[in-house]
Amino acid sequence: MSSSLAAMPESLLNAEMAFAGKRYGVRCAAELRSEDPSRSAEQIVCLLRDEADTAEAEFRQLRDLG
Repeated sequence: MSSSLAAMPESLLNAEMAFAGKRYGVRCAAELRSEDPSRSAEQIVCLLRDEADTAEAEFRQLRDLG
């Protein structure tokens, strides 16, 4: 962990991570919609959920290795 992250209060770090995750989700949704404008909101949510599940699995794997 970088020294700036280590010095950051946990609540601030959590808020920063939440913000980054939401912004990433919005960007991904916009990209998915632009790739196929006929996609429904439900389809986009399912695709984003799949990406989130994959990211969570990668995080857990890395956390268990560390």
